[in-house]
Amino acid sequence: MPLDEKSYFTVSEINAQIRTIIEENYPDVTVLGEISNFKRHTSGHLYFTLKDADSQLRTVCFRSDAGRVTFEPEDGMRVLASGRLTLYEPYGQYQLVAYSLEEAGAGELERAFRELCEKLEKEGLFDPEHKKPLPVYPFRIAVVTSPTGAAVRDIISTLRRRWPPAEILLFPVAVQGENAAPEISRALGLLGGVEDLDLVITGRGGGSLEDLWAFNEEVVARAIFDCPIPVVSAVGHETDFTISDFVADVRAATPTMAAEIAVPQLDEILARLDERENRLLKYADVTVELRRRRLEELLRSYALGQVRGRVERAMQALDFATEKLIHRIVETVRERGNRLNETLTRLEGLDAKRILSRGYTICTEVDTGSVIRSCKAALEAGDVHVTFGDGKVYADVKELVDD
Repeated sequence: MPLDEKSYFTVSEINAQIRTIIEENYPDVTVLGEISNFKRHTSGHLYFTLKDADSQLRTVCFRSDAGRVTFEPEDGMRVLASGRLTLYEPYGQYQLVAYSLEEAGAGELERAFRELCEKLEKEGLFDPEHKKPLPVYPFRIAVVTSPTGAAVRDIISTLRRRWPPAEILLFPVAVQGENAAPEISRALGLLGGVEDLDLVITGRGGGSLEDLWAFNEEVVARAIFDCPIPVVSAVGHETDFTISDFVADVRAATPTMAAEIAVPQLDEILARLDERENRLLKYADVTVELRRRRLEELLRSYALGQVRGRVERAMQALDFATEKLIHRIVETVRERGNRLNETLTRLEGLDAKRILSRGYTICTEVDTGSVIRSCKAALEAGDVHVTFGDGKVYADVKELVDD
């Protein structure tokens, strides 16, 4: 049967007409959806699918526009994609050609960040006059952060390496999610009641704006401001800034930097003491030598020939004074050396390994690393680590044994 040319469309014709209809009706749209099947092509173009609970939409972002995307798209990320709808004729598949991508919620978070900054700044929470100076030699330091992750490990290891005498008190809190801000503010509120607490470090590792948002919450900012103990804020990486940074007494670029700012370097202090002791001894030697030379010059003077006896008596008195001065200096140096040795002995006594080598042990939970302080807690934990002076063993606690 011959075909009537006016009774049908070719595939190309129908696709071309549908493409025209779509492009004329949807030249500029913004679509909210979740990224899936993301792929960055070697050409630089971005291919992915936007989806919600019921539907999906193929999307492409060409290289010229992809270069302006300020974040790394990945599967599961909710985004706002702005562009035009069209139909890819070879496959008969309609798609969104995206000109720009924005993380969903990022705009609202940035606006909330700016508004809260303006509010707190007007109230004076950022004013330098409210900043408390950090102690020179802090001996009790509270760390308010997640008990897991790189941040807490970096802070604690740096504190112990630089300043072994410090006692570190970990206040474990969530640093991400809806419970994070309440837990952080609650922990900060408790610190005023901690006896002899010298310093507080709070923060977390890097992440997206949403990940760091707990440290942009008003309740956390006010808790930092009201904390009677100096607070160092260490949130994210060097380029990350949060409201907690502005309110805290000192902002550190990273958690490791916070620990370096918080405490001195013990080795440097000991080196400075040695240097000052050497300078004192050299000063004493130079002083004695100068006075001796001056006396010899006086003895050779013709004008003083008639009063030689007085000069000799003065020489004798000078010898006595010199001996007394040297004795006093030596005693001072010896006294300072004894104080230094006492300090070093106390510091060595605080070394956990020395304490363990005397027969003591530390029992910790396998999963959390928390110190177990009672038999009942050990029985409840079941699996424990027991640390001796020469290493650590694993133990399975079965029952309590009466004394």
